[in-house]
Amino acid sequence: MASSDLSEELICSICLCTYNNPVMLRCGHNFCKVCISDTFARKRRSGIYSCPECRTEFKAYPALQKNLKLCNIVDHYHSIQEIPQEMETHCTYCLPSIVPAVKTCLRCDASFCELHLKNHSKSADHIMIEPIGSHKDKKCPVHNELIKYFCVQDSSLLCTSCTMNWKHKGHKTELLNEASEKEKERLQKFIKQLSSITDKAEKRYWQVEENRNNIQQKSAGLKKRVTSLFGDIRSEVNDLENRVLEEITRQETCLSGSCSDRIEEIDKQIQETYRRKRQIDEVCKITDPLMFLKQSNVSTAVEQESPFYTENLNEELITVTLVRALNKLSEVIPEVKKKYEFNVIDSSDMILNVNTANSYLALSFDLKKAIDTDKEKSRSFHPERFTTQQVLATKRFSSGKHYWEIQTSDCGEWCVGVTYNSVKRKEHNSLIGRNPKSWCLNWSDEELTADHDDESHYVHSSVSAPNVGIYLDYDGGVVSFYKLSGSVQHLYTFSAHFTEPLYAAFYLNDDAWIKIAK
Repeated sequence: MASSDLSEELICSICLCTYNNPVMLRCGHNFCKVCISDTFARKRRSGIYSCPECRTEFKAYPALQKNLKLCNIVDHYHSIQEIPQEMETHCTYCLPSIVPAVKTCLRCDASFCELHLKNHSKSADHIMIEPIGSHKDKKCPVHNELIKYFCVQDSSLLCTSCTMNWKHKGHKTELLNEASEKEKERLQKFIKQLSSITDKAEKRYWQVEENRNNIQQKSAGLKKRVTSLFGDIRSEVNDLENRVLEEITRQETCLSGSCSDRIEEIDKQIQETYRRKRQIDEVCKITDPLMFLKQSNVSTAVEQESPFYTENLNEELITVTLVRALNKLSEVIPEVKKKYEFNVIDSSDMILNVNTANSYLALSFDLKKAIDTDKEKSRSFHPERFTTQQVLATKRFSSGKHYWEIQTSDCGEWCVGVTYNSVKRKEHNSLIGRNPKSWCLNWSDEELTADHDDESHYVHSSVSAPNVGIYLDYDGGVVSFYKLSGSVQHLYTFSAHFTEPLYAAFYLNDDAWIKIAK
Protein backbone atom coordinates (compact mmCIF):
# COMPACT_ATOMS: atom_id res chain seq x y z
CA MET A 1 0.00 0.00 0.00
CA ALA A 2 1.33 3.45 -0.90
CA SER A 3 2.23 5.80 1.91
CA SER A 4 -0.50 8.26 0.91
CA ASP A 5 -3.10 5.49 0.88
CA LEU A 6 -1.92 4.26 4.28
CA SER A 7 -2.17 7.74 5.78
CA GLU A 8 -5.83 7.97 4.73
CA GLU A 9 -6.58 4.73 6.54
CA LEU A 10 -4.94 6.05 9.72
CA ILE A 11 -7.10 9.20 10.06
CA CYS A 12 -9.43 9.59 13.07
CA SER A 13 -12.87 10.65 11.82
CA ILE A 14 -13.33 12.99 14.81
CA CYS A 15 -10.14 15.08 14.84
CA LEU A 16 -9.18 14.27 11.19
CA CYS A 17 -5.58 13.62 12.29
CA THR A 18 -3.50 10.46 12.47
CA TYR A 19 -4.64 8.16 15.28
CA ASN A 20 -3.21 8.95 18.72
CA ASN A 21 -3.50 5.98 21.10
CA PRO A 22 -6.32 4.40 19.05
CA VAL A 23 -9.13 2.48 20.78
CA MET A 24 -11.88 0.34 19.26
CA LEU A 25 -15.62 0.19 20.01
CA ARG A 26 -17.63 -3.02 19.94
CA CYS A 27 -18.97 -2.06 16.50
CA GLY A 28 -15.38 -2.26 15.13
CA HIS A 29 -14.68 1.43 14.49
CA ASN A 30 -11.50 3.07 15.78
CA PHE A 31 -10.91 6.56 17.22
CA CYS A 32 -8.30 8.46 19.19
CA LYS A 33 -8.80 7.65 22.87
CA VAL A 34 -9.06 11.34 23.85
CA CYS A 35 -11.44 12.14 20.97
CA ILE A 36 -13.97 9.39 21.70
CA SER A 37 -13.73 9.95 25.48
CA ASP A 38 -14.55 13.64 25.05
CA THR A 39 -17.40 12.77 22.67
CA PHE A 40 -18.97 10.33 25.13
CA ALA A 41 -18.42 12.75 28.03
CA ARG A 42 -20.65 15.29 26.27
CA LYS A 43 -23.35 12.63 25.89
CA ARG A 44 -23.22 11.46 29.49
CA ARG A 45 -26.04 13.76 30.61
CA SER A 46 -28.42 12.24 28.04
CA GLY A 47 -27.24 8.71 28.82
CA ILE A 48 -27.29 7.81 25.09
CA TYR A 49 -23.93 6.75 23.63
CA SER A 50 -23.50 6.09 19.91
CA CYS A 51 -20.64 5.45 17.49
CA PRO A 52 -19.79 8.63 15.50
CA GLU A 53 -19.21 6.44 12.41
CA CYS A 54 -22.14 3.99 12.21
CA ARG A 55 -24.45 5.49 14.92
CA THR A 56 -24.65 2.16 16.76
CA GLU A 57 -26.13 2.92 20.20
CA PHE A 58 -24.85 1.46 23.47
CA LYS A 59 -27.03 1.05 26.59
CA ALA A 60 -24.20 2.01 28.96
CA TYR A 61 -20.87 3.84 28.71
CA PRO A 62 -19.05 1.56 26.20
CA ALA A 63 -15.72 -0.03 26.98
CA LEU A 64 -12.83 1.47 25.02
CA GLN A 65 -10.56 -1.41 24.01
CA LYS A 66 -7.02 -0.42 23.04
CA ASN A 67 -6.29 -1.58 19.45
CA LEU A 68 -2.74 -2.88 19.86
CA LYS A 69 -2.27 -3.86 16.20
CA LEU A 70 -3.41 -0.45 14.97
CA CYS A 71 -1.13 1.21 17.55
CA ASN A 72 1.86 -0.67 16.10
CA ILE A 73 0.88 0.31 12.53
CA VAL A 74 0.60 3.98 13.53
CA ASP A 75 3.98 3.88 15.31
CA HIS A 76 5.60 2.27 12.27
CA TYR A 77 4.00 4.83 9.97
CA HIS A 78 5.31 7.70 12.11
CA SER A 79 8.80 6.18 12.16
CA ILE A 80 8.80 6.00 8.33
CA GLN A 81 7.65 9.59 8.05
CA GLU A 82 10.36 10.78 10.43
CA ILE A 83 13.26 9.20 8.47
CA PRO A 84 14.66 11.95 6.27
CA GLN A 85 15.14 11.08 2.64
CA GLU A 86 18.90 11.02 1.97
CA MET A 87 20.04 13.10 -0.92
CA GLU A 88 21.94 11.25 -3.61
CA THR A 89 25.72 11.92 -3.50
CA HIS A 90 27.42 12.75 -6.79
CA CYS A 91 31.02 12.34 -7.97
CA THR A 92 33.13 15.41 -7.16
CA TYR A 93 35.15 15.24 -10.41
CA CYS A 94 32.42 14.45 -12.96
CA LEU A 95 31.64 18.03 -13.92
CA PRO A 96 29.56 19.39 -15.43
CA SER A 97 27.82 16.01 -15.78
CA ILE A 98 26.15 14.41 -12.73
CA VAL A 99 27.34 10.88 -11.90
CA PRO A 100 26.41 9.02 -8.70
CA ALA A 101 29.32 8.43 -6.31
CA VAL A 102 30.15 4.98 -4.96
CA LYS A 103 32.65 5.98 -2.24
CA THR A 104 33.70 9.03 -0.24
CA CYS A 105 37.27 9.68 1.00
CA LEU A 106 37.39 11.32 4.38
CA ARG A 107 40.97 12.51 3.90
CA CYS A 108 40.39 14.09 0.49
CA ASP A 109 36.95 15.45 1.33
CA ALA A 110 35.76 14.13 -2.03
CA SER A 111 33.35 11.56 -3.48
CA PHE A 112 34.21 9.29 -6.43
CA CYS A 113 32.39 7.40 -9.13
CA GLU A 114 33.65 4.01 -10.29
CA LEU A 115 35.98 5.60 -12.89
CA HIS A 116 37.65 8.18 -10.65
CA LEU A 117 37.88 5.73 -7.77
CA LYS A 118 40.36 3.60 -9.78
CA ASN A 119 42.83 6.50 -9.95
CA HIS A 120 42.49 7.40 -6.25
CA SER A 121 45.29 6.75 -3.78
CA LYS A 122 45.22 3.35 -2.11
CA SER A 123 47.09 4.63 0.95
CA ALA A 124 45.80 3.59 4.41
CA ASP A 125 45.50 7.27 5.33
CA HIS A 126 42.74 7.61 2.76
CA ILE A 127 39.69 6.17 4.52
CA MET A 128 36.91 5.21 2.17
CA ILE A 129 33.28 5.11 3.37
CA GLU A 130 29.83 4.89 1.80
CA PRO A 131 29.06 8.03 -0.18
CA ILE A 132 27.74 10.95 1.85
CA GLY A 133 26.79 14.47 0.79
CA SER A 134 28.82 16.12 3.53
CA HIS A 135 31.36 14.39 5.72
CA LYS A 136 32.23 17.33 7.93
CA ASP A 137 30.09 15.90 10.72
CA LYS A 138 32.18 12.71 10.61
CA LYS A 139 35.38 14.63 11.42
CA CYS A 140 36.61 16.43 14.51
CA PRO A 141 36.20 20.19 13.96
CA VAL A 142 39.45 20.84 15.89
CA HIS A 143 41.87 18.26 14.45
CA ASN A 144 40.08 17.46 11.16
CA GLU A 145 40.40 13.76 11.99
CA LEU A 146 37.79 11.06 11.80
CA ILE A 147 35.68 10.80 14.98
CA LYS A 148 36.20 7.32 16.39
CA TYR A 149 35.52 7.54 20.13
CA PHE A 150 32.89 8.61 22.64
CA CYS A 151 33.81 10.04 26.07
CA VAL A 152 31.48 8.48 28.62
CA GLN A 153 32.20 11.04 31.34
CA ASP A 154 31.72 14.16 29.18
CA SER A 155 29.25 12.61 26.68
CA SER A 156 31.36 14.07 23.86
CA LEU A 157 32.60 12.75 20.48
CA LEU A 158 36.41 12.43 20.09
CA CYS A 159 39.00 11.79 17.43
CA THR A 160 42.36 10.09 18.19
CA SER A 161 44.05 13.44 18.92
CA CYS A 162 41.25 14.45 21.28
CA THR A 163 41.88 11.41 23.45
CA MET A 164 45.46 12.72 24.02
CA ASN A 165 44.16 16.09 25.23
CA TRP A 166 44.46 16.83 28.95
CA LYS A 167 40.72 17.61 29.10
CA HIS A 168 39.87 13.93 28.53
CA LYS A 169 42.89 12.39 30.25
CA GLY A 170 41.81 9.50 32.46
CA HIS A 171 38.27 9.54 31.07
CA LYS A 172 36.62 6.32 29.99
CA THR A 173 36.25 6.24 26.21
CA GLU A 174 34.41 3.79 23.95
CA LEU A 175 34.35 3.10 20.23
CA LEU A 176 31.42 4.74 18.48
CA ASN A 177 29.72 1.42 17.64
CA GLU A 178 30.06 0.21 21.22
CA ALA A 179 28.82 3.51 22.67
CA SER A 180 25.96 3.64 20.17
CA GLU A 181 24.80 0.12 21.07
CA LYS A 182 24.93 0.91 24.79
CA GLU A 183 22.98 4.14 24.28
CA LYS A 184 20.38 2.31 22.20
CA GLU A 185 20.08 -0.32 24.93
CA ARG A 186 19.66 2.41 27.57
CA LEU A 187 16.99 4.16 25.51
CA GLN A 188 15.17 0.87 24.88
CA LYS A 189 15.06 0.25 28.63
CA PHE A 190 13.77 3.78 29.14
CA ILE A 191 11.09 3.18 26.49
CA LYS A 192 10.02 0.08 28.43
CA GLN A 193 9.84 2.17 31.60
CA LEU A 194 7.74 4.77 29.80
CA SER A 195 5.48 2.03 28.46
CA SER A 196 5.06 0.63 31.96
CA ILE A 197 4.29 4.12 33.30
CA THR A 198 1.81 4.68 30.46
CA ASP A 199 0.09 1.33 31.11
CA LYS A 200 -0.21 2.11 34.80
CA ALA A 201 -1.52 5.61 34.06
CA GLU A 202 -4.08 4.19 31.64
CA LYS A 203 -5.13 1.63 34.23
CA ARG A 204 -5.57 4.41 36.81
CA TYR A 205 -7.46 6.45 34.20
CA TRP A 206 -9.99 3.68 33.64
CA GLN A 207 -10.22 2.97 37.35
CA VAL A 208 -11.06 6.65 37.97
CA GLU A 209 -13.47 6.61 35.01
CA GLU A 210 -15.15 3.50 36.38
CA ASN A 211 -15.29 5.08 39.83
CA ARG A 212 -16.91 8.20 38.33
CA ASN A 213 -19.50 6.05 36.56
CA ASN A 214 -20.19 4.16 39.79
CA ILE A 215 -20.61 7.46 41.67
CA GLN A 216 -23.06 8.74 39.07
CA GLN A 217 -25.03 5.47 39.08
CA LYS A 218 -25.11 5.40 42.88
CA SER A 219 -26.14 9.06 42.98
CA ALA A 220 -28.99 8.38 40.55
CA GLY A 221 -30.11 5.40 42.63
CA LEU A 222 -30.03 7.41 45.86
CA LYS A 223 -31.96 10.29 44.26
CA LYS A 224 -34.61 7.83 43.10
CA ARG A 225 -34.90 6.25 46.55
CA VAL A 226 -35.09 9.62 48.32
CA THR A 227 -37.69 10.91 45.85
CA SER A 228 -39.79 7.76 46.33
CA LEU A 229 -39.42 7.96 50.12
CA PHE A 230 -40.65 11.55 50.34
CA GLY A 231 -43.33 10.78 47.76
CA ASP A 232 -44.71 8.02 49.99
CA ILE A 233 -44.50 10.28 53.05
CA ARG A 234 -46.29 13.09 51.20
CA SER A 235 -49.00 10.66 50.11
CA GLU A 236 -49.47 9.45 53.70
CA VAL A 237 -49.46 13.03 55.03
CA ASN A 238 -52.11 14.00 52.49
CA ASP A 239 -54.30 11.05 53.53
CA LEU A 240 -53.95 11.89 57.22
CA GLU A 241 -54.58 15.58 56.53
CA ASN A 242 -57.76 14.68 54.65
CA ARG A 243 -58.96 12.60 57.61
CA VAL A 244 -58.64 15.56 59.98
CA LEU A 245 -60.22 17.96 57.47
CA GLU A 246 -63.08 15.51 56.91
CA GLU A 247 -63.82 15.44 60.65
CA ILE A 248 -63.84 19.25 60.77
CA THR A 249 -66.11 19.36 57.69
CA ARG A 250 -68.44 16.73 59.20
CA GLN A 251 -68.84 18.74 62.41
CA GLU A 252 -69.29 21.96 60.44
CA THR A 253 -72.02 20.39 58.27
CA CYS A 254 -73.81 18.89 61.24
CA LEU A 255 -73.70 22.08 63.32
CA SER A 256 -74.58 24.29 60.34
CA GLY A 257 -77.69 22.16 59.68
CA SER A 258 -78.76 22.41 63.33
CA CYS A 259 -78.25 26.16 63.25
CA SER A 260 -80.31 26.44 60.06
CA ASP A 261 -83.25 24.58 61.70
CA ARG A 262 -83.02 26.79 64.77
CA ILE A 263 -82.88 29.97 62.63
CA GLU A 264 -86.02 28.85 60.76
CA GLU A 265 -87.85 28.20 64.05
CA ILE A 266 -86.90 31.60 65.50
CA ASP A 267 -87.91 33.30 62.27
CA LYS A 268 -91.41 31.76 62.58
CA GLN A 269 -91.65 33.01 66.16
CA ILE A 270 -90.70 36.53 65.04
CA GLN A 271 -93.33 36.51 62.28
CA GLU A 272 -96.05 35.32 64.69
CA THR A 273 -95.09 38.03 67.19
CA TYR A 274 -95.35 40.73 64.52
CA ARG A 275 -98.78 39.36 63.49
CA ARG A 276 -100.18 39.50 67.07
CA LYS A 277 -98.71 42.98 67.55
CA ARG A 278 -100.49 44.30 64.47
CA GLN A 279 -103.78 42.65 65.63
CA ILE A 280 -103.58 44.37 69.03
CA ASP A 281 -102.69 47.70 67.39
CA GLU A 282 -105.89 47.46 65.31
CA VAL A 283 -108.05 46.72 68.39
CA CYS A 284 -106.57 49.64 70.28
CA LYS A 285 -107.62 52.00 67.48
CA ILE A 286 -111.42 51.34 68.18
CA THR A 287 -112.95 54.44 69.87
CA ASP A 288 -116.37 52.97 70.72
CA PRO A 289 -116.05 51.50 74.23
CA LEU A 290 -118.60 48.76 73.57
CA MET A 291 -116.98 47.65 70.39
CA PHE A 292 -113.52 47.92 71.92
CA LEU A 293 -114.43 45.67 74.82
CA LYS A 294 -115.99 43.16 72.50
CA GLN A 295 -112.81 43.07 70.37
CA SER A 296 -110.31 43.32 73.19
CA ASN A 297 -110.75 39.74 74.10
CA VAL A 298 -107.33 39.03 72.68
CA SER A 299 -104.99 36.52 74.30
CA THR A 300 -102.09 38.24 75.99
CA ALA A 301 -100.34 35.07 76.95
CA VAL A 302 -96.64 35.14 76.02
CA GLU A 303 -95.11 31.96 74.64
CA GLN A 304 -92.26 30.54 76.65
CA GLU A 305 -89.00 31.15 74.80
CA SER A 306 -87.01 28.06 74.08
CA PRO A 307 -83.61 28.06 75.79
CA PHE A 308 -80.70 29.37 73.74
CA TYR A 309 -77.83 26.97 73.34
CA THR A 310 -74.50 28.01 71.84
CA GLU A 311 -73.21 25.12 69.78
CA ASN A 312 -69.62 25.02 68.49
CA LEU A 313 -67.07 22.72 66.95
CA ASN A 314 -65.84 19.90 69.17
CA GLU A 315 -62.18 20.95 69.18
CA GLU A 316 -61.26 18.14 71.53
CA LEU A 317 -62.52 15.55 69.04
CA ILE A 318 -60.66 17.32 66.23
CA THR A 319 -57.50 17.45 68.36
CA VAL A 320 -57.77 13.73 69.15
CA THR A 321 -58.20 12.98 65.43
CA LEU A 322 -55.13 15.14 64.67
CA VAL A 323 -53.02 13.47 67.36
CA ARG A 324 -54.01 10.04 66.08
CA ALA A 325 -53.01 11.14 62.55
CA LEU A 326 -49.61 12.40 63.77
CA ASN A 327 -49.06 9.20 65.73
CA LYS A 328 -49.90 7.25 62.62
CA LEU A 329 -47.39 9.36 60.68
CA SER A 330 -44.69 8.65 63.27
CA GLU A 331 -45.38 4.95 62.68
CA VAL A 332 -45.39 5.28 58.91
CA ILE A 333 -42.08 7.15 58.58
CA PRO A 334 -39.95 4.30 60.03
CA GLU A 335 -41.78 1.84 57.77
CA VAL A 336 -41.11 4.00 54.70
CA LYS A 337 -37.46 4.43 55.71
CA LYS A 338 -37.12 0.68 56.05
CA LYS A 339 -38.85 0.13 52.70
CA TYR A 340 -36.26 2.26 50.91
CA GLU A 341 -33.33 0.95 53.03
CA PHE A 342 -32.67 4.10 55.05
CA ASN A 343 -32.55 2.12 58.26
CA VAL A 344 -31.10 4.78 60.56
CA ILE A 345 -32.61 4.96 64.03
CA ASP A 346 -33.20 8.40 65.53
CA SER A 347 -31.56 8.12 68.94
CA SER A 348 -32.37 11.63 70.18
CA ASP A 349 -34.52 10.04 72.91
CA MET A 350 -31.39 9.15 74.91
CA ILE A 351 -30.86 10.65 78.37
CA LEU A 352 -27.82 11.03 80.59
CA ASN A 353 -26.98 8.35 83.14
CA VAL A 354 -26.83 9.95 86.60
CA ASN A 355 -24.90 6.96 87.99
CA THR A 356 -21.96 7.75 85.67
CA ALA A 357 -21.99 11.56 86.08
CA ASN A 358 -19.00 13.15 87.79
CA SER A 359 -19.91 15.05 90.97
CA TYR A 360 -18.94 18.40 89.42
CA LEU A 361 -21.33 18.00 86.50
CA ALA A 362 -24.82 19.50 86.90
CA LEU A 363 -27.58 17.65 85.04
CA SER A 364 -30.88 19.17 83.92
CA PHE A 365 -34.21 17.87 85.24
CA ASP A 366 -34.97 16.06 81.96
CA LEU A 367 -31.41 14.58 81.93
CA LYS A 368 -30.73 16.06 78.51
CA LYS A 369 -28.16 18.70 79.48
CA ALA A 370 -24.88 18.62 81.42
CA ILE A 371 -22.88 21.62 82.68
CA ASP A 372 -19.39 21.74 84.20
CA THR A 373 -19.48 23.60 87.56
CA ASP A 374 -17.07 24.40 90.37
CA LYS A 375 -19.49 23.12 93.02
CA GLU A 376 -19.55 19.47 93.93
CA LYS A 377 -22.98 17.78 93.78
CA SER A 378 -24.15 15.49 96.51
CA ARG A 379 -24.34 12.12 94.81
CA SER A 380 -24.10 8.71 96.41
CA PHE A 381 -21.23 6.39 95.56
CA HIS A 382 -21.62 4.26 92.47
CA PRO A 383 -18.97 2.03 90.88
CA GLU A 384 -19.70 3.44 87.39
CA ARG A 385 -19.25 7.09 88.39
CA PHE A 386 -16.33 8.93 86.73
CA THR A 387 -13.75 10.78 88.81
CA THR A 388 -13.11 12.96 85.71
CA GLN A 389 -15.72 15.44 84.39
CA GLN A 390 -17.51 12.87 82.25
CA VAL A 391 -20.94 11.31 81.88
CA LEU A 392 -22.42 8.58 79.69
CA ALA A 393 -25.90 8.24 78.21
CA THR A 394 -28.17 5.37 79.18
CA LYS A 395 -28.82 4.15 75.64
CA ARG A 396 -26.88 1.06 74.55
CA PHE A 397 -25.78 0.47 70.96
CA SER A 398 -24.90 -3.10 69.99
CA SER A 399 -26.13 -3.22 66.37
CA GLY A 400 -27.71 -1.16 63.59
CA LYS A 401 -27.32 2.43 62.42
CA HIS A 402 -28.04 5.36 64.75
CA TYR A 403 -27.97 9.15 64.64
CA TRP A 404 -28.29 11.89 67.26
CA GLU A 405 -27.42 15.60 67.58
CA ILE A 406 -25.63 17.54 70.31
CA GLN A 407 -25.88 21.26 71.05
CA THR A 408 -22.58 22.62 72.39
CA SER A 409 -21.13 25.67 74.15
CA ASP A 410 -18.54 28.11 72.80
CA CYS A 411 -16.81 28.32 76.17
CA GLY A 412 -14.48 25.87 77.88
CA GLU A 413 -13.52 22.48 76.52
CA TRP A 414 -15.78 19.58 75.59
CA CYS A 415 -15.65 16.15 73.97
CA VAL A 416 -18.53 14.21 72.43
CA GLY A 417 -18.32 10.66 71.13
CA VAL A 418 -18.84 7.01 72.00
CA THR A 419 -17.16 4.57 74.35
CA TYR A 420 -17.37 1.06 75.75
CA ASN A 421 -18.88 0.84 79.22
CA SER A 422 -15.76 -1.08 80.30
CA VAL A 423 -13.66 2.09 80.03
CA LYS A 424 -11.84 2.98 83.27
CA ARG A 425 -13.47 5.47 85.63
CA LYS A 426 -10.31 7.03 87.10
CA GLU A 427 -7.14 8.85 86.00
CA HIS A 428 -6.06 10.26 82.63
CA ASN A 429 -6.67 7.13 80.54
CA SER A 430 -10.35 7.18 81.54
CA LEU A 431 -10.90 10.31 79.40
CA ILE A 432 -12.74 9.63 76.14
CA GLY A 433 -10.36 9.75 73.19
CA ARG A 434 -7.37 8.99 75.44
CA ASN A 435 -7.77 5.22 75.35
CA PRO A 436 -8.45 2.47 72.78
CA LYS A 437 -12.04 2.06 74.01
CA SER A 438 -13.42 5.45 72.95
CA TRP A 439 -13.74 7.70 69.88
CA CYS A 440 -14.58 11.39 70.16
CA LEU A 441 -14.59 14.92 68.72
CA ASN A 442 -12.78 17.44 70.94
CA TRP A 443 -13.32 21.22 71.10
CA SER A 444 -10.52 23.20 72.75
CA ASP A 445 -8.95 26.61 72.10
CA GLU A 446 -11.26 27.19 69.10
CA GLU A 447 -10.02 24.03 67.39
CA LEU A 448 -11.68 20.71 66.65
CA THR A 449 -9.69 17.47 66.78
CA ALA A 450 -10.70 13.82 66.40
CA ASP A 451 -9.22 11.77 69.26
CA HIS A 452 -8.77 8.02 69.75
CA ASP A 453 -6.24 6.03 71.78
CA ASP A 454 -4.39 9.23 72.81
CA GLU A 455 -3.88 10.28 69.17
CA SER A 456 -5.33 13.54 67.82
CA HIS A 457 -6.14 14.44 64.21
CA TYR A 458 -6.72 18.09 63.34
CA VAL A 459 -10.20 18.61 61.88
CA HIS A 460 -11.30 22.24 61.88
CA SER A 461 -10.78 25.66 63.47
CA SER A 462 -13.52 28.19 64.14
CA VAL A 463 -14.34 31.08 66.46
CA SER A 464 -17.60 29.45 67.54
CA ALA A 465 -18.17 25.82 68.45
CA PRO A 466 -20.50 23.93 66.12
CA ASN A 467 -23.50 21.84 67.00
CA VAL A 468 -22.56 18.26 66.22
CA GLY A 469 -24.38 15.39 64.51
CA ILE A 470 -23.10 11.88 65.31
CA TYR A 471 -23.72 8.90 62.99
CA LEU A 472 -22.95 5.40 64.25
CA ASP A 473 -22.98 2.27 62.08
CA TYR A 474 -22.16 -0.38 64.64
CA ASP A 475 -22.08 -3.34 62.27
CA GLY A 476 -20.13 -1.37 59.65
CA GLY A 477 -17.62 -0.15 62.24
CA VAL A 478 -18.12 3.56 61.50
CA VAL A 479 -18.44 6.63 63.74
CA SER A 480 -18.84 9.92 61.84
CA PHE A 481 -19.10 13.50 63.10
CA TYR A 482 -20.90 16.32 61.26
CA LYS A 483 -21.01 20.09 61.71
CA LEU A 484 -24.59 21.36 61.82
CA SER A 485 -24.71 24.98 60.68
CA GLY A 486 -27.05 25.53 57.75
CA SER A 487 -25.88 22.78 55.45
CA VAL A 488 -24.45 19.61 56.99
CA GLN A 489 -20.63 19.42 56.76
CA HIS A 490 -18.63 16.21 57.31
CA LEU A 491 -15.89 16.63 59.92
CA TYR A 492 -14.30 13.23 60.58
CA THR A 493 -14.94 9.49 60.38
CA PHE A 494 -13.43 6.72 62.52
CA SER A 495 -13.31 3.16 61.20
CA ALA A 496 -13.08 0.38 63.76
CA HIS A 497 -14.20 -3.14 64.61
CA PHE A 498 -16.49 -2.81 67.63
CA THR A 499 -16.33 -5.71 70.08
CA GLU A 500 -18.52 -4.32 72.92
CA PRO A 501 -21.75 -2.31 73.15
CA LEU A 502 -21.22 1.44 72.78
CA TYR A 503 -22.62 4.38 74.78
CA ALA A 504 -22.71 8.09 73.96
CA ALA A 505 -20.04 9.81 76.09
CA PHE A 506 -19.38 13.43 77.08
CA TYR A 507 -16.46 15.30 78.70
CA LEU A 508 -16.83 18.90 79.99
CA ASN A 509 -14.31 21.37 81.44
CA ASP A 510 -14.05 25.10 82.22
CA ASP A 511 -17.82 25.76 82.45
CA ALA A 512 -18.57 24.02 79.14
CA TRP A 513 -21.99 22.45 78.53
CA ILE A 514 -23.68 20.09 76.10
CA LYS A 515 -27.32 19.25 75.40
CA ILE A 516 -28.85 16.28 73.62
CA ALA A 517 -31.09 17.78 70.94
CA LYS A 518 -34.67 16.49 70.87
